[in-house]
Amino acid sequence: GINAEYGVFLVVLAFAPVTCSLRGVDPSKASQFQGSQFHCADGSQSFPMDFVNDDYCDCKDGSDEPGTSACPNGSFYCANKGFKGTLIASSRVDDGICDCCDGTDEIGGHCTNNCRELGAHLQEEARRIRRQQAEGFQIRMGYIADGKAAKVRREDQIRVLAEEEELKRKEADERKEYKEQVEEPAKAAKETAKAAFDAEEETRKSKEQEEIRLEAEGVLTQIDADNSGDVSIEELLAYGSDPDTILPYEEIQLMTDSGEIEAATLLDRIQTEITAKKETAEREKKREEEREKRRAKKPKLRDVTAVQNEEGEELWGEDGQKISKHTEEEEDEYEDVEDYEEEEEEDPKPVRNTLVYDSATQELIDVFEEAEKLYNEAKKQHDTAKRQLTDLEKLSALDFGEEEEFYSLHGQCYHFKDEKYNYKLCPFDKCEQDGTSLGKWDGWGEDHSTMKYTKGAGCWQGPARSTVVTLICGSENAITEASEPAKCEYAFTFTTPAKCNKVMDEVEIHDEL
Repeated sequence: GINAEYGVFLVVLAFAPVTCSLRGVDPSKASQFQGSQFHCADGSQSFPMDFVNDDYCDCKDGSDEPGTSACPNGSFYCANKGFKGTLIASSRVDDGICDCCDGTDEIGGHCTNNCRELGAHLQEEARRIRRQQAEGFQIRMGYIADGKAAKVRREDQIRVLAEEEELKRKEADERKEYKEQVEEPAKAAKETAKAAFDAEEETRKSKEQEEIRLEAEGVLTQIDADNSGDVSIEELLAYGSDPDTILPYEEIQLMTDSGEIEAATLLDRIQTEITAKKETAEREKKREEEREKRRAKKPKLRDVTAVQNEEGEELWGEDGQKISKHTEEEEDEYEDVEDYEEEEEEDPKPVRNTLVYDSATQELIDVFEEAEKLYNEAKKQHDTAKRQLTDLEKLSALDFGEEEEFYSLHGQCYHFKDEKYNYKLCPFDKCEQDGTSLGKWDGWGEDHSTMKYTKGAGCWQGPARSTVVTLICGSENAITEASEPAKCEYAFTFTTPAKCNKVMDEVEIHDEL
């Protein structure tokens, strides 16, 4: 029993912390100040322990003067019992200013020791942070559950969509193959019909032009009254005096004012005028056909009872017609049609022959058009299924953390406003400043502690904007700080429960005796 207890005692001694009573010594370096000799921390020299804190700098690294201001590069340790220990520069020792909360940096005792008050405040702040972390941790657990459930749903959806996309692809391929099979016969039949139609049209136009030429030559013969083969001004003026002439009288006057009249030029002008008159007649015919169609659709006002006075006598208007009554709706409908008739096309295009396919050709065309319609529908459905699958696969490829804890941030945007700008963060998407791109999602930093956004809008004479978002634990998702530490390089601080991966331990208050 004694040996065992002695063994335990030795172990305790072996692990007991080394302490030092010298002023300003950092407890972590207390072992350097044991014994009769002191060795500079850089190993440059050794000397008796009496040289330590003698207000003279012996070591180049300043390690021999922890409790004085002799070494400009030395450090003084504030014990700060009741708060937390800290290091200050040796130059601040005995300078008349209280830097340590326990006042040990100033000899004379004129500094008030407020370490207990600071320690109490630190403890309260630590408890607040701990409560916030505990709340954030509970929210994080919900994020993890939601993220994992969403991942399972995505995987199921991907499997279903992959099967659907394959079926849609096969259907589209089959319809495309059938469309191509019926397209060639329809195309050949259309080309044959068009060739025949074009030949007929060419023949018709040639015949029409020949008829116009003959008619023009007949008019020219009328003008050439003496059959001399030449047209004189007198003959042209005599022809123009007839109100039924092809050429307008005003134009004839212009032609005669120019002097000699060449028969070929006059013949061309007559042919042009005949052609124009034919086209005018065609337009008028088409206009009349349109009028007849509108008249056929024009509503009829139903018979109504004439208006009567108190004695039962019918009233007559100044135009000699009975005054009748009908609904405003009937009047409006009737007037609308009349207005439409007044707004008819002023110059409809002349009627032209159109290609009409025979029944066999039309049947081939109808088969092809129906096949093309079905193929386009199948292709559209396949494209939609493929796009949905691709979007879901891209979403599934995103790194939402080891436990899917960051999934809840996806699809959300957060805003922050400082004195000058409005900032926007959309995790896994983009960052903005007053609508200007500060970068697009470019992945995680180390340990999911930072988000990287690159390839934003270019700076004036600078690189493309980029942003690094530092994530810290918090009970809510919020941007708490935004800055531009370097030109075109931005930094956000973002609190989120997703980062509360554990509850911090109680803060240890430095309270050594």
